[in-house]
Amino acid sequence: MAYKKFKNNDIFYNTLELHPECDFVVYDSRIYLNDRGLIVGASASNAGDIPTGHVSLYELNVDRTTGNKIYPYITKNSSLSSFKTVTTSNFNSSFAYSDKITSSYPMSSSIVREFFASTATSRTGSANHLTALVNTLDYYQAMSNHYAFDGPLGDKGKQDVNLISIPSIIFGSQIKKGTVDLRFYVSGTLIGQLTDPNRNGELIQVGPSDSEESGSVAGVVLYDEGFIILTGSWNLSAGAYANFAGEKYTGGASAVAPKWIYFGAGANDGIAGGTGNIYSSSFGLNFKGTTNVQTLTMFAHAQKGEFNHSNNPTFKASGSDGGLPLHSPTPSTSSMGYVEASNIGIRNIASSSYPDPTGSFKKITYISSIGIYDDKKNLIGIAKIATPVKKTEDREFTFKLKLDI
Repeated sequence: MAYKKFKNNDIFYNTLELHPECDFVVYDSRIYLNDRGLIVGASASNAGDIPTGHVSLYELNVDRTTGNKIYPYITKNSSLSSFKTVTTSNFNSSFAYSDKITSSYPMSSSIVREFFASTATSRTGSANHLTALVNTLDYYQAMSNHYAFDGPLGDKGKQDVNLISIPSIIFGSQIKKGTVDLRFYVSGTLIGQLTDPNRNGELIQVGPSDSEESGSVAGVVLYDEGFIILTGSWNLSAGAYANFAGEKYTGGASAVAPKWIYFGAGANDGIAGGTGNIYSSSFGLNFKGTTNVQTLTMFAHAQKGEFNHSNNPTFKASGSDGGLPLHSPTPSTSSMGYVEASNIGIRNIASSSYPDPTGSFKKITYISSIGIYDDKKNLIGIAKIATPVKKTEDREFTFKLKLDI
């Protein structure tokens, strides 16, 4: 086996910035990501074991039956360690020492919509998800005044606000600026569309072309943090769509007119779908994420006159070749010793225009794989070639090997 050392200009480290597209559809209180529904497996009707529109964190329990699923557990001992979902009182009263405390997989994530109704007082409870963004929103005022928590779009602490949260496992390190596209449909008809044409975080109504409030700012998007804050409170069914009375976007007893503050109703917010609740409306959210992939590129060179010998048994000739008697490549073995022939010939596979005589002898090998070794000659990787490459003494090749880290 021949070894060859990589030179400094044969190895390159690169970072690829990728922008995978994500397309969410919310309909009838269900979420769909990139048009994927439930995947039926061989052992389970839901092979991924996660709801539609979700991304699995570790992809555990894939296509496993109910009684064959793995789960995390902790044994109660003096360290008093437990799961976050187990309260202190339950830990003390329900479990004895050496008892096994179990949890469950999988862990998954998806977009979440939260609606905050207007109030004159400070918001508490789940509203902390909104008020926690006060400093972040004010920080981006240099990009647009509409980011201000109390600014041109009103006081977000006292008005109706719609918060769409996008987990980073979906968009990566950042949502690509200018790619956010929100669409509000009724019975499949587009009644409102928001985009960021200026790439400054302002979500401006751009469609339909004949819609009222066209050009108005309905909210802002935090590209680094993965939040969309909507404050647009105008009626999207006015004008050409005035015959639509609205639906129960807030989960209340009566229907309300469609507005941007109700966008995404049913997306993990506890609001029921179905006839009489939210059935005619659907919502589309499209954007591109940002993912940095570290890559290692290696160039393996096979120069002229290199790698033209093989230890493969088929490289050796047997019987006679070109009329010349040759010894058998098979070694002789007995209880007294192990003897290999000293003059085993090399098989001549050089092509010829005639079946007899054969072509002039040439050492020919076929490169089918490349092994990568560390500095101690431990095999750490193998690169396979789809079709073996014919290597003669007068031919040279450079193989490009690429590895995503």
